[in-house]
Amino acid sequence: MKTKFNAYGKTLYEFTNNIYVVCPKCKNQAIVTSKGFLKEKDETEIKLTCSSCGMNTYYAETPKDIWTLQHSEVTYETRNLILGANIDPYFRLPLWLQKEMPDGLLWAYNYEHLDFLEKHIHAKLRYRDLTNNHNRSLGARLPKWMTSRKNRTEVLNGIEKLKQK
Repeated sequence: MKTKFNAYGKTLYEFTNNIYVVCPKCKNQAIVTSKGFLKEKDETEIKLTCSSCGMNTYYAETPKDIWTLQHSEVTYETRNLILGANIDPYFRLPLWLQKEMPDGLLWAYNYEHLDFLEKHIHAKLRYRDLTNNHNRSLGARLPKWMTSRKNRTEVLNGIEKLKQK
């Protein structure tokens, strides 16, 4: 495995095509498929599928969040997506690939995301490509405990256990 890695080349949005989740019906692995992060017109293309129990739901069929403005009777129906947590952004189901670590929670949307984390953590030299906005990159957003040299072996062991799941 390389010891040099462009740690700031990807954003979390790039890992939202296939998200592995815990099926709400049978608790086995299910998958949320999409064509990338949501744009309003894509709601009908986001789907939750479980091959174990046959659950099959489209995001467009789920209820929208209802917001009422404070001191007003005006209400809005909207979608609030949660990106960057140990749940999928659409159905808000727990991720299949997550593991409690001594310093925090290790999670990934899919195996590609897990592979990125492994390369990032394993790299002894993480360099920046200065052509992009690095503050949005996944490498810049990882918690310090995860990228710390003293936790490297422990985090890599956690990633290896998740890869076997």
